Amino acid sequence: MEHSNSIEKIGTGLVCSLETFKGANIQLVQRLSGFNGLSVYKDGKIRKIEVKTMCNSDKWIAINGVRAIDKLFFERDYWIYFVLYPENVVIVTKALPFIQTQLKLSNSKEELAELEQWMALSKKLTKNKKFKFTPKINVTFPVPIRILYADFEKYKNEYSRSVIEIWQNDINWKQLYKSNIYDEM
Repeated sequence: MEHSNSIEKIGTGLVCSLETFKGANIQLVQRLSGFNGLSVYKDGKIRKIEVKTMCNSDKWIAINGVRAIDKLFFERDYWIYFVLYPENVVIVTKALPFIQTQLKLSNSKEELAELEQWMALSKKLTKNKKFKFTPKINVTFPVPIRILYADFEKYKNEYSRSVIEIWQNDINWKQLYKSNIYDEM
């Protein structure tokens, strides 16, 4: 059994390979940036990517830290790339729409305002303090990622605004799905 750090590196490598295959340039960034280390520059566009590599469990993810939670809910171009390993499948999602679809959350202004207040208070509590406050959100998926992938035709209409592409690498990259919602990508 491979160590989780090795699995994460495999996932990051697959995402770098995929984005390079698609013609993008990759820049690794510090983890303090609020996402787990990839920026993709394509035709002047920046894509902030959180890579979630799933070897065994594909039923939940964790988002750790004030910056990452803030980016997830308030950054327009925040993406989650789910890597299924050992299948070498990459599911490209728009982060917040994907979480909202999975959890059947509304995008109400009241909920977002409350979350924004919570984020502001969390930032205030940790600024210039001797202790570090690290919030964590666990998101449990009603539709595990492998089931979503294996039976995507069943879920395609519901997830068309959040699952943008699905790719698999056997020897070469093969696009299995592309949403027509985001044609510019």
